[in-house]
Amino acid sequence: MVAFCSACVAPNERNPAVATGLKNLGINYRLIELTDPIANKIHILRINLALNRVKAQVVLGEDPDGDGPAEAALTDPRKLASSSSVVAFVNTNPWDSFPDDQGKRNRKWYSGQMVDIHGLAGTSGKMRSSVATNNASIWFDSEGNVNFGHQPGDEPKEATTGFQQILSKGNPTVNSDGARHPRTAIGIDKKGEILWLVVVDGRQQQYSEGMNLHELANLMKEIGCWKATNMDGGGSSIIGLLDKNGKIKIMNSPSDRAFGRSKIRPLPMILTINKSNQPVR
Repeated sequence: MVAFCSACVAPNERNPAVATGLKNLGINYRLIELTDPIANKIHILRINLALNRVKAQVVLGEDPDGDGPAEAALTDPRKLASSSSVVAFVNTNPWDSFPDDQGKRNRKWYSGQMVDIHGLAGTSGKMRSSVATNNASIWFDSEGNVNFGHQPGDEPKEATTGFQQILSKGNPTVNSDGARHPRTAIGIDKKGEILWLVVVDGRQQQYSEGMNLHELANLMKEIGCWKATNMDGGGSSIIGLLDKNGKIKIMNSPSDRAFGRSKIRPLPMILTINKSNQPVR
């Protein structure tokens, strides 16, 4: 792990062309490329919430059945992030399809497919999916402050949930074994001012292998997080950012494949970062 952590601050970093105005909004993107002990591509988005120049917003796919069991229809995440105010986005909650009469689930994932969102999820104070308590929840209040863990009586404005919290008070909370996969994580610093959105590409031999949860937790600690949560991963892991042409660009290499090429998986929801009336170029 020492070699891994030292690599996090090694010069093997690239900053692809992104919108120049992002820096003024307090947003910084960097790509870390590791080769030792294994190949990994790590996409890190650092967001300074204290500047009050951006705000987080959850965007959900259409509710296909109203009060029925389905909570969202799978939608291309680029469509979910199509608002002109969006400058970045990342995938969030785990989710699944519904079983048929024989108990089988269709996990081939297609746009319009009805799914069940796992954990707290909502926007503008209206929760599409609810849980009583969950320490893997990440929510923003009406002032834009970010909170990790949801308790009765909390009043989230924007809410999302991961699988589990992997870093608490600067210490990993997961063991060191487990398989490596593509990962998405969200973290915050001790003051609650710096938000990190992180995606690690995986399942791509010699390009990017992915991380286990302990490696992910140590990565989040190394970049400055006090708390961090493991979100949905695998083929769902995706991160987008405004490019120099003013369009949202997918920055990572999603692991799903179609005809040998990377395929973007439709999702039920995303977390977007939106500019607050400042022009971005």
